[in-house]
Amino acid sequence: MTNATPVFQNSRVPLYLQVAKLMRHRIENGEWPYGAQIPTLDELEREYKVSRITLRGALDQLEALGIVRRTRGLGTFVAKDLSEQRWFKLPGTLEELVAAVSGLKIRLLTIDGDPAAPLTPAFAFGTVGPAYQRLRRVHYHKDEPYCLIEIYLDRRIFDSDPEGFSNAPIVPQLAARDDVKIAHAKQVMRITVSDEDTATHLNIGVGDPIADVCRAFLDEATQIIYYAHIQYPAQMIQIETDLLK
Repeated sequence: MTNATPVFQNSRVPLYLQVAKLMRHRIENGEWPYGAQIPTLDELEREYKVSRITLRGALDQLEALGIVRRTRGLGTFVAKDLSEQRWFKLPGTLEELVAAVSGLKIRLLTIDGDPAAPLTPAFAFGTVGPAYQRLRRVHYHKDEPYCLIEIYLDRRIFDSDPEGFSNAPIVPQLAARDDVKIAHAKQVMRITVSDEDTATHLNIGVGDPIADVCRAFLDEATQIIYYAHIQYPAQMIQIETDLLK
């Protein structure tokens, strides 16, 4: 066994998981395309400078996720196309947001605690209103969970159509209503890691990178009428910006 590459020692993440993430990255980038055979254990051992036990652990991890398939006597093959998983372009305008979330599948989650709990925004987006309805759910794209979202919707607006707001994307509904004026729409994104609850709902690992977004719509009096805390698996997110727009 050769000594592991020194850079691996900078992380407390188990070595086999670090190697698994590097392998996954090569599949995402198309270096190892869908259906291709990945290098042999001998080749991987020379490249990553880790033991075969570590490499087998990394491949076990990828196989458990359905990303590779190992066939005795033939080798290891890429079993899942990850090149198009970064499908979600983080919206930069309200119009883009409406288009991005329309038609998504939703699974409503049980609220722990009071569903009418007061809103405490993570950022000073605007003034907090008197009452909100709290909703928590998972949104799906092609049957894959792509975000965990917690929403605070102005209670007066929610009460006008509880079933509609509970079972369909809220943003397109708000944008389409004549009696709702969205005067300001703000969002902040941070990169962080998933906790146990987020990992469970998004089918990712604890500590995996996520895009953490806080989004708020304000009325003309700068009162928050909609606030959402959204967590996306980082590998699904792409940000495109027109720097001259």
